Amino acid sequence: MAALAPSVATAAPLPPRRRARPLLLILLLLATPLLAEPPPPSRLSPDVTRFIVANSEFTMLHEMGHMLISELNLPLLGREEDAADQLGMMILFLLSDPQRKAELDADLLAIVDYWRLEWQRPRPANEQVPAWDTHALDEQRFYNIACLAYGSDPDRMEWVLRVTGLPVERALYCDQEFLQASRALDWIRHHNRRVAIQRRPRIQIIYDPPPSYLPDAELLVARLREGGLEDIARRVSLVFAPPRTLTLRIAACGTPDAWYNRDEAELTLCYERLQHFRELAETLPPERRPGPQLECAPAYKALQDALTTETEC
Repeated sequence: MAALAPSVATAAPLPPRRRARPLLLILLLLATPLLAEPPPPSRLSPDVTRFIVANSEFTMLHEMGHMLISELNLPLLGREEDAADQLGMMILFLLSDPQRKAELDADLLAIVDYWRLEWQRPRPANEQVPAWDTHALDEQRFYNIACLAYGSDPDRMEWVLRVTGLPVERALYCDQEFLQASRALDWIRHHNRRVAIQRRPRIQIIYDPPPSYLPDAELLVARLREGGLEDIARRVSLVFAPPRTLTLRIAACGTPDAWYNRDEAELTLCYERLQHFRELAETLPPERRPGPQLECAPAYKALQDALTTETEC
């Protein structure tokens, strides 16, 4: 074995330039900063993301309904929970871009699908909504929200009847229900005229550290922020100008919940609720998941076809 190695005495020396080249290459590699690893691909598909964002925003707008009722001393003749649902829906319509109706329709589909899933999923006894509760039954909330969606534009939103199964007996009056809610929102805005230009945000957002037991919490919040959470809070504060600074807090609660605390003027949206939306979104059949192709549909006269057929834009 020793005879196979070249003799040091007989080996020809390398030219100085060729000897320095490997050393120069090593120095260059050490001096060049390592390229950052590409971010891991999102574990949320576009359709699941839309479901999470749309329902998180509606939950937030529902709680903002409670906030406005409290902060603006709004008169009520019915249950506050029903009024908060209506306020949340009407603010959603108010803030939507008229030029992007397909986006709004896809969000509405995600919201009504959530309430269908919430109504139909098996629940333990401690999660059942009792008849005496201040909240309407999930089945009722499903039909109420579907009715407002359909009543906003019965001709264009005819797909709601087929998708939700909203009975014609209720659908006949949904445009009147939407008009009543729209007038109520106009009344609130008229009787709460304040200076719209403000030096600082009137609804501040605080993100508590996500809980370790929800490994995708940061990803869920990132998608929510990309969906315009801060913009919604800013626009609500400008439109309604609450009398004091309010707080929207994203926090770990130990339960998939959301609420508004009047004493602390703080709206809490739980990380667990975002995770709950994700879990429900995964149970939607593929044909009911509103994907990016909906942006190409000018109207939803045949929504099922739009959901199941790929469209080239």
